Amino acid sequence: MNRKRVITLAGRVIRQTLRDRRTVVLFLIGPLIIVSLTALLLRSEGRPAPLGIVNQDEGATVLLFGQVRLADRIVAAMSEGDALVPVPLPADEAEAALRAGRVRGVVTFPPDFSASFAGERRVRLQLTLEGSNPLQATAVLSALMQTGMRALAGLASGSAGGELPLSVDVTYLYGGPEYDLLDYLAPPYLVLIVFFFVFLLTTVTFLRERSQGTVERLMATPVTRLEIVTGYMLGFLAFALADAALLLGFTVTVIGLHYAGNLFDMLVIESLLVMVAVNLGIFLSTFARNEFQVLQFIPLVILPMVLLSGLLFPVEDLPGLFQPLAYLLPLTHASDALRAIMIRGQGLAEVGVQIVALLLTGMIMLALAAVTVRREVA
Repeated sequence: MNRKRVITLAGRVIRQTLRDRRTVVLFLIGPLIIVSLTALLLRSEGRPAPLGIVNQDEGATVLLFGQVRLADRIVAAMSEGDALVPVPLPADEAEAALRAGRVRGVVTFPPDFSASFAGERRVRLQLTLEGSNPLQATAVLSALMQTGMRALAGLASGSAGGELPLSVDVTYLYGGPEYDLLDYLAPPYLVLIVFFFVFLLTTVTFLRERSQGTVERLMATPVTRLEIVTGYMLGFLAFALADAALLLGFTVTVIGLHYAGNLFDMLVIESLLVMVAVNLGIFLSTFARNEFQVLQFIPLVILPMVLLSGLLFPVEDLPGLFQPLAYLLPLTHASDALRAIMIRGQGLAEVGVQIVALLLTGMIMLALAAVTVRREVA
């Protein structure tokens, strides 16, 4: 190996890279932006989760402590903590509050809650979780366990071994024992996979069309920019929809994904997301000179969407500064809609807000692509 030739070649690569200012800036600034955003999300203090309370506890006399209402002690501990916010509910309104999203779970204290503890020296909490978001469900369950142990710690001296037996019987409004972690995580990750590959395919393909002069020749004809972009969008859309349908069918039939809603409704949401991804890809491709610059959009565009759209962190738990931004992202609305259909069994009418948001985003991206498309690569 000739060391001089190797060093000369390396120097050439370095000089060429330094000429591309955007690449240099991405290498230096891009990782700092992503790491900073991730640190802000991980270190931010999430909002307390609203937890419905159906308190029917009649109290009981506990040896050495006299008349006690254990439910009141637990509710008071929730109010003093920063993880849960107790929301008193009548028993007949608990399910409606869960379905409406006003609470993330409901704890029911039966009339004999304190009496059962006095007789058995055991505490068994009855918790009903909304269940469509496993991250939120796990957080609520963990916070309730910690709150219960803290509230009842003073009564542990009378129990065997000085420990207070505490357990939580959990039921789910949505889902069930046949649902595993993949079933709950499938909606946001199906959204991400479809969006990412369609976006990448569209961006690279449209860039190639521009590089080969096809778009420039079309713009020399009476065809308008909007017609050019719309035609390309429909062409890309055909392949993208086929890919989305294939992915959905594969996960349902081969992988055995459980779902409660209608397959056609799920395909409608994916189709709207595909339209957004195609139009966004066409729009952003006009700012790229080569395939390498297309890849630069992944850390600058895709990763922030992943972090802010509820795929990793629930939108409700994001810092207040990021929540309005999250609701501007198409992945947020597509993920919410697909989760509502697949896990909650809702229909298109119930996710109308998300459908409108995806349609508007797609139309805005289409208009931007028509305005920014250029005759030649800059």
